[in-house]
Amino acid sequence: MILKRIQTSYIQSKLMYATPNNSFYKDMYSAFGLTEALVHPELYNRLIRLEKQLNEKQLILVIYDAFRPLAVQKFMYETAPDYIKPYIAPPPQPDSRRGFHPRGVAIDCYLANRVGEPLPFPTLPDAFYPGYEKDPNYPQYLKKCHRDYNSPDLTDAQKDNRTLLEDMMASVGLEGLPHEWWHFNLPNAWKYPLIESLKDVEIK
Repeated sequence: MILKRIQTSYIQSKLMYATPNNSFYKDMYSAFGLTEALVHPELYNRLIRLEKQLNEKQLILVIYDAFRPLAVQKFMYETAPDYIKPYIAPPPQPDSRRGFHPRGVAIDCYLANRVGEPLPFPTLPDAFYPGYEKDPNYPQYLKKCHRDYNSPDLTDAQKDNRTLLEDMMASVGLEGLPHEWWHFNLPNAWKYPLIESLKDVEIK
């Protein structure tokens, strides 16, 4: 399977799970050799088409999660602490219609200005912030991840940026998940094969 690395002037790779700054509080990717955003060539071609819009708006698309080998998904699910277990998807089976990251056809992302400062969105990326697991208000915070969440506690800027990101992705034919404003994938993503490990990938 061929996957492409994506890192340009307007699209940046900053894998959250290759750092300790994530819901596990530890680097979950580097031990598996995953340190950069890799995507299916078809997804790559669509993302590159966003560069004109990003240039016109003087923005950067930051990809903080992309291809996640099935072996990594298994590791994350099996080692997840109890407080995060409900939010981690079990490894998909080959005939499953879910599990888009292990197929290389999905990204998690946000928009930033040209100096790399994230634009305001309804939540932080992946709805992660230090101490989230001890916050009794976290279930309410998670509701803000949904694309149709429009309660008064969201600012106009948060809603506008969510819409801008969604419109940009739709313009190149990508689809979002209803409960994650940051997630986008190829249409019919479940039809692409699951990839067990980085050893099964040729990176171009």
